[in-house]
Amino acid sequence: MGPIHFDAMGALIALLRIPESLSLSSEFWTRDVFEGSLKRAAERFFAWYRRQFFSLFSPETIAWLTDRGDRELVLKAGAQDLWCVDARGAPLWRLTADEITSSSLEEALARRGIARKAVKIGVEIDNSAFFVRRFDIPGVASGNLPKLLVGEIERKTPFKLADVVYGYTAAKHETAPEKLRVSLWILRRDFVNGPAEAAGLAPTDISFVRPSGLRRAAGEAPVIALAGNEPVSHFFRNVAIGFSAAIALFAAIGVGATLWRQAALNEELDAKIQEMSARAAKVRQIVDRASSESRLLSILRTARRDGPLFADLWEETARVMPNGAYVTDFRLSEPKPNEKTLDIVGFADSAVGLPALFNKSPLFADAGLTAPITPDPREKREGFSLQTKLEKKAAR
Repeated sequence: MGPIHFDAMGALIALLRIPESLSLSSEFWTRDVFEGSLKRAAERFFAWYRRQFFSLFSPETIAWLTDRGDRELVLKAGAQDLWCVDARGAPLWRLTADEITSSSLEEALARRGIARKAVKIGVEIDNSAFFVRRFDIPGVASGNLPKLLVGEIERKTPFKLADVVYGYTAAKHETAPEKLRVSLWILRRDFVNGPAEAAGLAPTDISFVRPSGLRRAAGEAPVIALAGNEPVSHFFRNVAIGFSAAIALFAAIGVGATLWRQAALNEELDAKIQEMSARAAKVRQIVDRASSESRLLSILRTARRDGPLFADLWEETARVMPNGAYVTDFRLSEPKPNEKTLDIVGFADSAVGLPALFNKSPLFADAGLTAPITPDPREKREGFSLQTKLEKKAAR
């Protein structure tokens, strides 16, 4: 990373900016002084100041001051070498497994002048190794999404929570703005520990996992952060950078203090206008918030009066389904006015008796299989596709 570039003129112009409502004489100062000769003089001053400031330190100290500590070492599954990549993912240099096993990770990095805490190590694994589930949730349930993900893994996947790492992405539904489309990416933990041990690393050295082999346009794969990795602290370096920035700021304030006095009256008037605008904006925000809450309450009342909520259907389906079955697709639709249906696709030890189980529920009616039962040799279960109607007035 190169020397820090102070955005000198950006800060100076922001401090010395005069409202557009001033007279022609003020426009002269803005156009010919601030953006003309003063701008060029300030650029030369800050360029000189930067050179003089960094000349006080050794090259090693300059590298320490300007190091952001965001280097990434990437280990690809099946390989044994770690690659340091830049922000665009291009490889910069390599750290071999022999260097790590011959001494230690800290010593191998120290020979390159890098502290262990200044890098994050991640594993890239082919996306085919991930188990991906996609489902929809109401937007109002986004605050409970972490708990929903844990429940999704424990109840509707064949994995135990302690044996996997997982991440997710959430985006607005394409056709239903009030819903969120959630993509849950699950990976067995031994898929991470294996490549780490092959490269001479401990599992605790891995900070994140991300899938590879996806199209760039897909954009839905998460970077899975692993627990136990504490954020890197750069307190002393940030203090040093803050002091240097404060010096530049005080210099800009000193230059602009005299010019501020000339526009005192105009600035006072502008401040009053801004205060009134801020008050008006707060009133508008309160009105908009009240309208939004009123619409939301109306929607919730209508949904609760007309039939069961999506969360109720989800919970009832989990109760009805036997232990040997799980769902891979869960869709709620309205093929006819005032007639809602629930389509469920999944696997079960025995799928023949599922319609009878759903018909016994107070929320469902006319359940039936919509496709032939297909044994799946991989899952060692029977694949099924079931559709059931919802009762108009569910028992509470």
